[in-house]
Order: sequence, then structure tokens, then C-alpha cells
Amino acid sequence: MVRSRFWLGAISFFVACGGGTTNDNDSTGKPRGDASVGTPGTCGSNGQSCTANGQCCSALCDPNTHACASSVGRCAVAGASCSASTDCCTLVCDNGVCSSNTCVADNGACTSDGACCGGKCTNGTCQPLNGTCRTSGNACTSNGECCSKLCKNGKCDLGSSFCTQTGDVCSNPRDCCGGICTLAPGSTLGTCSVPNPGSTRCTGGVDGTICGGCGDCCSRVCVPYGTSGVSVCQRADGCHIDGDICAQDRDCCGNDQSLPTSGKNVQCVRENPGDLVGVCRNPMGCSPEGNVCHYKQDMRYACVVSSAPNNCCGATGNSDACKLDQLGVPRCGAGGCRQPGDTCAFSGNCCDGSPCVPDSTGQLRCRGVPDGGPPCVPTSGGCTINADCCAGNVCHTPPGSTAGTCRPPIPPPPPADDAGPPIPPPDGGVCAEYGQVCSSATPCCAPSVPCLGTGDILCNGQSVCHCRIPVK
Repeated sequence: MVRSRFWLGAISFFVACGGGTTNDNDSTGKPRGDASVGTPGTCGSNGQSCTANGQCCSALCDPNTHACASSVGRCAVAGASCSASTDCCTLVCDNGVCSSNTCVADNGACTSDGACCGGKCTNGTCQPLNGTCRTSGNACTSNGECCSKLCKNGKCDLGSSFCTQTGDVCSNPRDCCGGICTLAPGSTLGTCSVPNPGSTRCTGGVDGTICGGCGDCCSRVCVPYGTSGVSVCQRADGCHIDGDICAQDRDCCGNDQSLPTSGKNVQCVRENPGDLVGVCRNPMGCSPEGNVCHYKQDMRYACVVSSAPNNCCGATGNSDACKLDQLGVPRCGAGGCRQPGDTCAFSGNCCDGSPCVPDSTGQLRCRGVPDGGPPCVPTSGGCTINADCCAGNVCHTPPGSTAGTCRPPIPPPPPADDAGPPIPPPDGGVCAEYGQVCSSATPCCAPSVPCLGTGDILCNGQSVCHCRIPVK
């Protein structure tokens, strides 16, 4: 039986996406990384307390909540413990155990809710969760048929991004790009959505959602995710920009009163009081530092036509105040730069280009670059996105929060005997995620993302290069 060999790019949302052992696509119907580490009763399901990854069926123990977490990029094989069908590679969780039977497609014959991909069996027929696209587990012939925009081995697959797409199947709001999973009364499965508490300067493209171009994203950066080949909205480092999701007011650009152009009336607004996350909204006329802006200095810029205003608070009406950060996100600065240990809004504030990351209290500060060391955060250090962390680590971050921790991802699947060389061929098993420092010895994890130096040229011995897509 042929099984594919792959390297699963790990980008964090609530936990890092990763892989264990590859699954037999014909027997599971859902080719995600196997997260099973035990049999029923020997491993914890989603939400159960834990102190180590090995205690969880998903092999993912969230370091912030000390609870077993689910992940879009991983799934448990038949016979493993589960708390919801989305934990299982087959998308069938039967009495707390992942079934060996694949889920029944929409409108197929059924005898129980749990057998259906949509989780609802009515009058002997599986009911669709979404009437406009096919949720994961359903048969497909093209990407466009799927809510995830990823048709893999004849079935819609959850793994197009590091989070579940709007409209696709969910059981946990933490899995959704928008942090909202809407379930009908009595249902165990629902669909993901994005909070909509009012107008923002973003078209709805929050981190991780599928995009067709820079204008679809709050960050104005649309890049391929891992090996899925699907383009998703890239996360901006530091504070969260207008229109992106947040967990509290302090996550949003403009809420830090210690910064020259912040301390404005910027709020994390929830659509409903019980929502896990809200949306950063800036009702002021100008944009505080760190917020997205309209970059006009170079007409070669990919997103020169932008809905963001060119009105940074630090220099109202001055187009030079809007600059591209190291990931290509157009952001407002405040003039000058801030020293190591000073508060910051994003890495562009810091004099040495070091990461702007949370301290032990969650306050964002310029970390500083050690003498002779790379501008990245080692294991156990604070982070806001993967790009902050040194290669080999990813940023484990609760949905909407800026307070994450750099930790190693779950190792990638071992190679199959007949699938050819691994992609990419990492030296010692380490590769760099999007935005991280890379080199010939530490290649980019995603084959479609190059390792670039200053001036968007391919890295060829430069002192500091990053995995990123040119934006001009």
C-alpha cells in the first residue's frame, strides 16, 4: 500500500500542527499526521489535564493550560481514545474510541449521528453541515468543492492551514481560524466562523484563512502553507492589527500606553459575550504604531492598492511613516527605535531588528540580539508568532493572544519505503518555518517558500536570512 512521505509545516494557533506516523489513506480516508500514542484508557482526550505530550491521545499537551489539545494537522488512528470525531483520522468517534470506518458522506445512508461526516443522521440520511461547500471527510474531485480548499486523495481535508477554515467542520472553537465553532442544539459537530462585532479596515481575512491575494488578508500577506500548497493569510508579529482576532484589549495594536502613538481607544470587541475571541477595532481617526497601513513608497509592492488608510498617528499624512516589516506586513512606526528591554508594538520598533515578544507578565518588549547570536528566541522563550522562534521551535499561542512560548513541534512523520526523498532534506531534522532565520544548513520547511536575504535575493552566505515570499 503506497503511503506519501511529507514534512508538515508547523504553524501555531492554539498548539503546533505536526505529524506522528503517516496514516494509510485508503483505510482512514483522512491523510493527516497520526497523533495516536496509546489505546483507549491509556491516553487523555481533548480537554483532559496533562503535564506531558505523551499523556494525550493527540500527543499535544498545551503548555499554557496543561490540558490535552486537538490540532488540525494531527489525528488519532482507529482504536485510539477520542472526545469528538474531529480528533480521528476517519472522522468517526464511536463511544470514545476512533472507529476504523470512515465517515459517511453527506446524503449517504446512516444509522447513527456519529457515523456521518456532518455528525447528523436524520431519517436514515446524513445531513450536510454546509450547503455551499463540502466539509472535511466528504468525497471531492477538486479543491474548489471543499470548504478547506484542499481535496486530498479524493476527500476534503482539514489540513489546508494551521487552523480550520470558515464553514468547515469543527467540535472545538480553538481549532477554528476565527475562534468560533457554532453547534446546533444537541449536536457534537458544527462549523467554524469568524467574529463580526462591527466594521474594521480588514475584509475578513484573519490569520490562517484561505486567500487569493494580499488584499484578502488583514496582514496584507498571503502565502502558501506548509506542503498543502494552499495560500493562507500570514500572521503579523507583535501586537494584533486592526480586524484580526484577539483575546483581550492588550493584544491589539494601540492599547499599550507606554508607546508614543498608542494608548488610544483600541478594544478587543466580542460579537457575543461567551465568544472565545474578539476582533481588534480602532475607532480613532489615525492608526497607532504596529497597526497595518497603506504602503505607497514603492509601486512594485504587491498590495499597493489597499483598503488600509495612510494615516499613521506618529506622522499623520506622511507616507514615509508606513513601512514593510521583515515579513512584508505594512505597519505604522513612530520614528526612532527602541532599545532591548523597552516596550514595543512589533519587531520594527526594535533598534537591532530583534523580536518584540512578551515578558513574564505578557508585556511586549524588544528582546535584543545576543552577541554573535541570531535574532530569534530559543526554547521556552516568549513569542507572538513562529517567526520569533529559532528554527526547530514553533510558537504555541492560545487563540487571539500575543503571549506564546517557543517550543519544539511534534516530529514529522517517518519516511515511507517507496516515496522518494523527504521534502525538504533538513540537516539533523531541523527546518525553518515561515519568517524564521534560515540558511543552507537550515532550509525552509515549506518547499514553495525561499530562504531570502536583504533585497529579496536568495540567501548565499548572508549573515541573516529569513523564510519568506517577496512582496515586491
